[in-house]
Amino acid sequence: MHTLLHLSKALFRLAAVVLALQVTVATQVLAQDEVKVQNVRFDVEGTRIVVRFDVQGPLDREYTVKMLLRREGNPSFVHVPRLVVGDLGEGKFAGLNRQITWDILKEFPDGLEGDDYYFVVDVELIKPASKLIWWIGGGAAVVGGAVLLLKDTIFPPKGAAATPEGGFPKPVGRPTGS
Repeated sequence: MHTLLHLSKALFRLAAVVLALQVTVATQVLAQDEVKVQNVRFDVEGTRIVVRFDVQGPLDREYTVKMLLRREGNPSFVHVPRLVVGDLGEGKFAGLNRQITWDILKEFPDGLEGDDYYFVVDVELIKPASKLIWWIGGGAAVVGGAVLLLKDTIFPPKGAAATPEGGFPKPVGRPTGS
């Protein structure tokens, strides 16, 4: 019984260490995934509006970029411009002076009333296939393998004789002569 308790504690410690490593890796991955959009501004150039912005993030990663037109005087107003070209959709968009051009008059031939419109540029990092699931699976495999290797010690088979200290178990079904 003492051996069973000792092995259970050892397996619990192993599982706790594996779980702690997985949480640490997940935290580091999340910290690397921060993306900032800054300096959003727009200019009217002829019949088009050109929206410029900066994306701070890893240069070698891919992003999804979306743009919304909002109105300060009407918080429920949200328009997703359709006739746009430029640095939007999916791609490597980290850097300065990214640009989206919107042909506004094709969507609003009469223009828009008011001067309280603004653009929201939403940028999300496209996450590659998560390695976290591999860490969790690997940790589970290590713990499962340890349990499998030690299962006869933790859960002795039915009918198995107890092992006396420092010797072999007594044979099952044989008279012992005592």
